[in-house]
Amino acid sequence: MLRDLNDLAIITKENYRSTFINEDFKLNREFKERLSEVLAAKNITIQYFDYSAEIHTSTNMKIFCPNQWFYLATFAVEFVSELIEYKSVVEQIAESNVNGMSRKKFMDNVKELKEYSNIDDVAPYIKDAIYNYFDDDQESAEYLCRFITDYNWWYGSKTVDRGDYYVSPTLNLLELVNVSQAYVAEIVYYLASNSNLMNSALNLREQRFSPVTQTPSENLIVYGAPGTGKSKYLEENYTNTTRIVFHSEYSYFDFVGNYKPVPIYKETDITIHRINGESFHRGEPIIDYQYVPGPFISVLIESIRNPTSSYTLLIEEINRGNAPAVFGDMFQLLDRKFDGSSQYRIRPSEDLHNYLMSLEDVRSSFEEGLYIPSNMNIVATMNSADQGVYVLDSAFKRRWKFKYMEIKESGFVHENSPVIYTGESYAWKFIISCINNKLKTLGINEDRLIGPYFISPEEIADNNNISSKLLIYLWDDVVRYNREKFFGTEIKTYSDLVVGFNNGMDVLNIHDDIIQMEMEEQEQQVRIGDEISSEEDLIEE
Repeated sequence: MLRDLNDLAIITKENYRSTFINEDFKLNREFKERLSEVLAAKNITIQYFDYSAEIHTSTNMKIFCPNQWFYLATFAVEFVSELIEYKSVVEQIAESNVNGMSRKKFMDNVKELKEYSNIDDVAPYIKDAIYNYFDDDQESAEYLCRFITDYNWWYGSKTVDRGDYYVSPTLNLLELVNVSQAYVAEIVYYLASNSNLMNSALNLREQRFSPVTQTPSENLIVYGAPGTGKSKYLEENYTNTTRIVFHSEYSYFDFVGNYKPVPIYKETDITIHRINGESFHRGEPIIDYQYVPGPFISVLIESIRNPTSSYTLLIEEINRGNAPAVFGDMFQLLDRKFDGSSQYRIRPSEDLHNYLMSLEDVRSSFEEGLYIPSNMNIVATMNSADQGVYVLDSAFKRRWKFKYMEIKESGFVHENSPVIYTGESYAWKFIISCINNKLKTLGINEDRLIGPYFISPEEIADNNNISSKLLIYLWDDVVRYNREKFFGTEIKTYSDLVVGFNNGMDVLNIHDDIIQMEMEEQEQQVRIGDEISSEEDLIEE
């Protein structure tokens, strides 16, 4: 059942005028992830910053847009979603061979109906097809007839057969200038074309973009193959970050805090001389013992002191340490309420309790026990492919959200950076794609494949990094027991592998695959160019 487009348009305009807030704000993580997925399916990539984004189109053109554009788009998303439904019904009817007409012929006839108030006088067979499609739903049939004849009713301009039919009404309802802000309409279309993203957009609109509003904090572990950008993802999505690294010697006392020797100095009149004759005064050292908070407590206290800001404890390589032992009794605090604060409080050790009570500005917050505040995130990276790491038990994992970072084969910063292989220059994206495809055929687990950031954008220019990082990882870790199948029988030692690579040999047996990928991309670019030319011709008409 179709909805009244005119009513939706009026509601859209009223909502926009009465509630739009022109202030800087940060997009939430859920919205950014879903939008990235939708754009990736269209071969479009997006990089988010705090208050803006950089979009790379399928033709590698750049669009810089403020976050307000995404906020603007949310006001028109319901209208455009219904507009898409109208267009979809017209196309379904066009496919039904009305009066023996092809789809193109039917749509050409629909195009000619613009500005005709009475469809019976021009194309009664189209009206009959519409009413037959809706059967007993006469109201929807009337709406659709009006959609293809009365463009003022839905604020339209371009005919409904065009791909950009939604642009004019969107800009009209949001009162935007076409030349400078037309891409807002594209954003609206993306949001309206995917139900999950549309719901996320509507949630985004409901947020109050004020300094005191915080997204509930969380416990999140980001995991995936090496080089998939786990640390980069966390860095882009969380602010006020304190970064630490777990390792086999990392302990509860390093993480939470402990009494430690701290030097203090007794004032004296003694003058001390350096070897170069320079003199200076320094008191007599005396060792005192004080409670020194670890990063967990330090970030927690900072969060309590600044409740309107978000703080993040970022743990790199969380499974390289014995995480449950490192957290110790803090483990109980990881259960979160709906607002992101700890569901349960605990009585800390006497040493920690005394330390907290010594802090006059926050002591009252801990009178009923220790807890994680609603503005403190705990996030971590984990690479399950690493050897010799600790296993996280199920009780510990249950208190975390997990996000898997898939391997990108395109859309990363240095995808087209040249790499010398077999004496020729090839794009980095082709190298890793061919390697990963070959590893998959050998049944190698996905968490051992090669992520695009396995070699960083700064390192890719030096071809020695291929042998010193990539080849040794493949040789020692990934295909340790499948070397002959992967490298070939002529490669007997790692020395053979490196020498062969430096001498231009096809040591990975992927040269033909790379050439094939290059040809396929060239063909795709030709197709995209043809499509763009067709669209430009259509716009000129």
